[in-house]
Amino acid sequence: MTSVTLGGHLRGMPAAMQDGTAAELVSLRLDPAAGQMSLPLLTLDEAVFDSNAKAFFGFAANYGLGVFPHLKTSMAPSLARRLLAAGADGMTVADARQAAVLLSHGITPVMLANQIGGRGAALRLASLLAGYPKAQVTVFVDSAEGLAALADAWRGRADLPRLGIAVEIGTGRGSVRSRQAAQALIDAVLDVETSEAGDLYLEGVAAYEGAAALPGFDAPAVEASIAELLDRLADAAIHARARMDPARSLIVTAGGSAYFDLVVHRLAPVIADLSPARLVLRSGALFFHDHGVYARAMAAMTRRHPDGPSGSFRPALKLWAEVLSRPEPGLAILGFGMRDAPVDQGLPVPLQLHRDGRLVAAALAGCTIDRLNDQHAFMSLPTEAELAVGDIISLGISHPCTCIDRWRLVWGVGSDGRVSAVHPTYFG
Repeated sequence: MTSVTLGGHLRGMPAAMQDGTAAELVSLRLDPAAGQMSLPLLTLDEAVFDSNAKAFFGFAANYGLGVFPHLKTSMAPSLARRLLAAGADGMTVADARQAAVLLSHGITPVMLANQIGGRGAALRLASLLAGYPKAQVTVFVDSAEGLAALADAWRGRADLPRLGIAVEIGTGRGSVRSRQAAQALIDAVLDVETSEAGDLYLEGVAAYEGAAALPGFDAPAVEASIAELLDRLADAAIHARARMDPARSLIVTAGGSAYFDLVVHRLAPVIADLSPARLVLRSGALFFHDHGVYARAMAAMTRRHPDGPSGSFRPALKLWAEVLSRPEPGLAILGFGMRDAPVDQGLPVPLQLHRDGRLVAAALAGCTIDRLNDQHAFMSLPTEAELAVGDIISLGISHPCTCIDRWRLVWGVGSDGRVSAVHPTYFG
């Protein structure tokens, strides 16, 4: 990865239109706060990312959990490798194109935590996996039609890897809704195993509890909705275990970044009685954390389980931008906008101000980002604030998943605040 040439047009590059390799850029020891890099840019605190990973994998190890972090958050193979080295068992993706990115970088196992579509999609997946006959891949299925499409695409293909099927139970999005439908689909997958399309096999059952978090409802109602979904998932797991070879392993997978504590406390006792079986979490955003939606989610988790790991996570991402204009008292215009920062879960939060490469303490007290347009941010500030054109401001973001996908490069920084790694992303 360090030898890959990066285009000078990418945001953050130190001199526009001058290409360089990641190794060359790291050797420059660039400082985002000192005006050496084109702004805006996005940085990742490498130590905080690793600390978040250590906290989460430690929690998982205490409960005997598997972890397949969801790479849709960053789509950065370099960060996927970091998580695998830290304790992940595999990686999760949302579609076949994302799976192709991981496989092309030699990363497996891969869990495709979604339905893929119909016959054409199944044939495309088969075409992709023909190039990776030793890959370990799991796909979610929620219909007889989806299962049949995969079975037809795999039939008679000796060049394809075995494909694990996880029957998705759920609410709020694609998934099997009723107990009867879940049991029928589990049975159908087991029937496929004994047919001529025997390279498909039942790997387990799956859910995403975040889809049951009812918007606009209070915490007790949300937790009750999630508990109901997890009970249906447990029921499906019990049915699958009863129908499978008792010596064969079963996975039960759920657990995003906001409610994984509820998943573990509800399902871990059930899984223990289904041995050999394993609960697998798919959390992804929490490795980055944030100053918004996940800060609130971790605060809520701490209230639910004060002794849990939620207090260990810290924001690892910062957005950096320059003050472009002070057109009137109480207003500063910053050089970033909706093309650079997420707005779906809250606006960025001003953190620190640097002038001539030096931190100006408390300079942003009372400052808030009020709105964004394409390329500009409107920051209100006290009339006595002494912000100047050219000041560089770091900001916290809300929702890593809709932030990092705006960036071709994430700049890793070390404890000295200087660039120590470069992480290309592959969002397509």
